[in-house]
Amino acid sequence: ETQWMASSFLSAWLLLACCRALLALVTTYPLRAPGWRFSCSPEVRRGHALMVADGKKAQKKKASDRQGRKLIIASNRRAKFDYEIVSTYEAGIELVGTEVKSCRAGKVQLRDSFGRVEKNTVWLLNVDIAQHATTGGYFQHDPKRKRRLLMHKAEARKLRSQLDKQGTTLIPLNFYFNEKNLLKVELALCRGKNKRDKREDIKRKDEKRMMDRISKSIF
Repeated sequence: ETQWMASSFLSAWLLLACCRALLALVTTYPLRAPGWRFSCSPEVRRGHALMVADGKKAQKKKASDRQGRKLIIASNRRAKFDYEIVSTYEAGIELVGTEVKSCRAGKVQLRDSFGRVEKNTVWLLNVDIAQHATTGGYFQHDPKRKRRLLMHKAEARKLRSQLDKQGTTLIPLNFYFNEKNLLKVELALCRGKNKRDKREDIKRKDEKRMMDRISKSIF
């Protein structure tokens, strides 16, 4: 009987210690699981409410900063010098998780990239999206893999008919996040320039640069 009373007392003492530890944990970290109704101190509740409010303010400020503007993460400047832009298109792109993270870090290279239409689907080739820095090798992506663009079939058929003409090609100009924080590709239908056109472009840029310098010196 004495042994049974000792074991009962020890069990009650352990249960009381566990309850106290659980109550202290709940009052320190006010995260509530479904069905649990533990009340924490007013100071903890007030601090948690302030943290939530600050987080919402930061999200609203970030959204307002991006409202009506797009965040360009990569540009193909060489394309505007080597090609004459006939028309431009906006398209989404199919990516995996590590590619999106690398795009947000600006690790995208558009040099020597181009587009191709295959069976009413537009594909983007030779775009170099670097591997994510903190992701393991098993989950990494191929930096220069073939990527599908999200365009309607009617637009793809129209592009294919225009690409059948001699001297035209499909070149990505920009990778950017739009005002809704979605990754988009600015795609251009281009026609190759000859050396004379390139020299005229250089001359026009030099004249514009000189006129800007003169206007700044006057005003």
